[in-house]
Amino acid sequence: MKTILLFLFATLFLFSSCEYNPGVSEAFTKYRFKDGVTTITIPGWVIGLAANFGDVEKNERELLHSIDKVRVLVVEDDDLNGKINLHKEFSTKINRNKDYEELMTVRDDNEDVTIYGKMDENVITEMVILVGGDDNALIYVRGEIDPEMLNDQIKIHDKDKFLSFKF
Repeated sequence: MKTILLFLFATLFLFSSCEYNPGVSEAFTKYRFKDGVTTITIPGWVIGLAANFGDVEKNERELLHSIDKVRVLVVEDDDLNGKINLHKEFSTKINRNKDYEELMTVRDDNEDVTIYGKMDENVITEMVILVGGDDNALIYVRGEIDPEMLNDQIKIHDKDKFLSFKF
């Protein structure tokens, strides 16, 4: 009986710790093994280690230490880039449950870029950068990122800067 209970608790723990983000997980599942597609996952401790040893300023180091994980999917094959559009395919799926707020959208000729963010109180817990058109890429960032710290790194001269959240 103890073995069965232990097995049930272990199974519940594994299922509850699995990460699933609509759109993001689907894109990685669908395209990660295709020829001409590169996927990279970088855990936060590697980013933190690089921040400690790299030639970065203090505020850049703080920003890098606030990141827990980065996943990147890039379509490098020109033929495949012509056949798919990650932005059209996954933008509605990413924001299906309205968990993400659209932070920025850029549309230029045959290129669409949208940056989504998920907020928890006064920090960004997840960001998704979705690129579609002539180039296709998806970048997923998880952590506890202070929007002001991000604004300082982007150095946009507009008084509202890149992120203008109302708290």
